[in-house]
Amino acid sequence: MIDPVLVIGAGPTGLTAALELSRFGIKVRLIDKRDAPATTSRAIGVQARTLELFEQRGLAGEMVRLGNEGRFGSVYSGGERVFRLDFAHIESPYPYILFISQAETERVLRDALMRHGIEPEWRTELVAIQQDALSRDQSPAHAVLKRADGAMEHVATPWLIGAEGAHSLVRTTLDLPYEGHTREEQYALGDLRIEGGLTDTDFHIFSSDHGFLGLFPMGGEHFRLIASNPLSEPSPASAPSQDELQKIFDQRSPIRARFHDMTWSSWFRINSRMVPRLKIGRLFLGGDSAHIHSPAGAQGMNTGIQDMINLCWKLARVVTQKAPEALLDTYESDRLPVMRNVLQRTDALTTTIGSENKVARMLFNHLGPFVGGADFVQENATANMSQIAVSYRDSELSERHRGGGSLHAGDRIPTIVVRRRENGAWTETSLLSALDPSHFTLLVAAQNGDGIPDSLRAAGFDGRVIEIAPTNEPNGAKRFAEIFGRHSCMVLVRPDGYAGLTSPLDLAANRIASYQTKWLSAPKASH
Repeated sequence: MIDPVLVIGAGPTGLTAALELSRFGIKVRLIDKRDAPATTSRAIGVQARTLELFEQRGLAGEMVRLGNEGRFGSVYSGGERVFRLDFAHIESPYPYILFISQAETERVLRDALMRHGIEPEWRTELVAIQQDALSRDQSPAHAVLKRADGAMEHVATPWLIGAEGAHSLVRTTLDLPYEGHTREEQYALGDLRIEGGLTDTDFHIFSSDHGFLGLFPMGGEHFRLIASNPLSEPSPASAPSQDELQKIFDQRSPIRARFHDMTWSSWFRINSRMVPRLKIGRLFLGGDSAHIHSPAGAQGMNTGIQDMINLCWKLARVVTQKAPEALLDTYESDRLPVMRNVLQRTDALTTTIGSENKVARMLFNHLGPFVGGADFVQENATANMSQIAVSYRDSELSERHRGGGSLHAGDRIPTIVVRRRENGAWTETSLLSALDPSHFTLLVAAQNGDGIPDSLRAAGFDGRVIEIAPTNEPNGAKRFAEIFGRHSCMVLVRPDGYAGLTSPLDLAANRIASYQTKWLSAPKASH
């Protein structure tokens, strides 16, 4: 009997890892050194791409019910609004940032995990790890855990996932550098209620000579406030007062508002760091254990969740002997560029909005309305912030064998409405709901109702096969052709919703056979 995969850390990243592995039928053990789930909230923004993935897992509805939809982002400077970011540009069922307490996000994930019979083991701390790279044992990784009663427990595991946060013992034991820098500015944070002229459909960013101020609507007059250059000197023995946060707001905002009922506040500094490796032998890193950065753009928690959605379908196939271990190397090659891009963008955004340089501020005030209002800027900014622009085109798993159409191997499958043929009848459906997050899905995009070729039916594909066609809406055929090209084609979709292989339909059977042999077949027995 195979030992459980050991996941360290029951925050959003670790919970996602445990949930994904459990969905695939993999035994998992989830531990956390904290006494109980967090009640204060670090991350508050859930992006469109994360919500799409949660929808496939039956979680998005509850998240949306609990959260507040931020459909715009208002950026102010020089005493007036410079531009307004409109998330309607996002081609997704979720054209907004969902503002929701991280504590609620974790609760939704824990509840889903409990339905698989898994609960986090609180007050259980990882104190040591070891692995034998040359061992032929099924569980060559070892950990020493300190349980709630103080007793030490030795466990063996086939794979270990370090998701325990910025002070990761897994990372430090592996002596992996946490490359990057710590920003000089001090920041204040507070959760409070605000009466006044701040609409809760927008997050509000104020750029001023005094520094950065951001207000993020949690619904019902509740806001999260983040500000650089606080008025008092931060110290470990204190926290920002409501009065100080009110003064910071009055100093930097042209909008009048009154603060009350603050529930939590803290000081912090921003680190922008990441590791150069995500997999060492049987040990993986993800979430804050692997990358940490500015809260600008609400990227961190979403990136950690998507780290695990990328990793766990691969790990499940390897554990169940349905793929070679080489598949796991693509976790690192897929996600490191994403992490690097997030760090660069959030650091640049923090510098731009928080700049106190008079020349830089003058340029921002004068050029901001023209640049920020341009459609291509709005589309690019919202696509990147929502993470629907994340792509794995350079991944070893991405094979493109056709021209035409905007969809490349490595791209996220668009969330469009298509017609789907089942039992000889065509029905309209969302392409997102047609995909299978537990298996590979083979999309046969038939421009003229060509049907699924016999050669493809006989190819022995291990997954769901779906024939799709344009809707009969006025722009249905045009949009379908823009994505899939003007000729019938095949798209092999990974369980995480990204295209792995694209091919003309007449060559699809051979392409699928080759791809399955390389990536989706049992490893050859060694002698």
